[in-house]
Amino acid sequence: MAILTRDGANLFYETAGQGPTLILIPGANGTGDIFKPASMFLKEHFTVVTYDRRGFGQSKLTEDMPQEVTDIHSTYRLKTDAADVAALAQAVSGQEQVFIMGSSSGSIVAMETLQDFPEIVKQIAFHESPINTLLPDAKKWQDINAEIVTIALTENFALGMEKFAAAMRTVELDQKMMSRPGVDLSDMDNPEVQGMDYWFRYEIRQYTSREIDFNAFKQHRNKIRLLNGTDSKGSFPQDVMHGISDYLDLPIYDIPGAHLGYIQKPEGFTTTLMALFR
Repeated sequence: MAILTRDGANLFYETAGQGPTLILIPGANGTGDIFKPASMFLKEHFTVVTYDRRGFGQSKLTEDMPQEVTDIHSTYRLKTDAADVAALAQAVSGQEQVFIMGSSSGSIVAMETLQDFPEIVKQIAFHESPINTLLPDAKKWQDINAEIVTIALTENFALGMEKFAAAMRTVELDQKMMSRPGVDLSDMDNPEVQGMDYWFRYEIRQYTSREIDFNAFKQHRNKIRLLNGTDSKGSFPQDVMHGISDYLDLPIYDIPGAHLGYIQKPEGFTTTLMALFR
């Protein structure tokens, strides 16, 4: 366990294993502990870096964010998230290039990292991204996400999550885990609920509507791996991945599990990931 001091935040991270560095970027929950089942297998071949994204878990903000961060077009958090990944890579591997896997909104952080810091990336995997800007009906999805945020913040988080799951066409296997069973979603003293509030306010709209320069990614095609879960066919993120696949002319690899496959089927998930990276 370690703390990396950054402008505006102290990043909590952990490393396990040995070998080339692999940074795992969490999605909506924001905390690296979600990758613990997968890390048990990955650490045999990689130095696995898991961390809490700034503002989540034990990665505490040390200064206020700019006021415009709530705006749908704000890039502040994505830019800082990507810079944090680059700083972690430097702290753990020095000048060596690293492997990166980002899942869900963590995949959008991975995209931002490849866009802003391509020199640090050896290979990078995007798993079931919810970004909508490549879709022909992007505006519709941005409006849906805005409505979900309004419902969550003015009514309650549970209803917001219900609307979100419906919009994403989340499969039942994932719904059971995403619903935060046993957590009182009205308890704002609970760190998990605080993280959910942070996600609704600053992430759902801003990250999914990010205008990533996918055209620039064509020069990095040999570094990119696109992943869809075997158990989440028909979900919205899988549609997105097919759009990215068509645009970049890259294959999509099936990986065991659904949207949370690294928890549901960690051995199969990591075996596939290691095969694609090695």
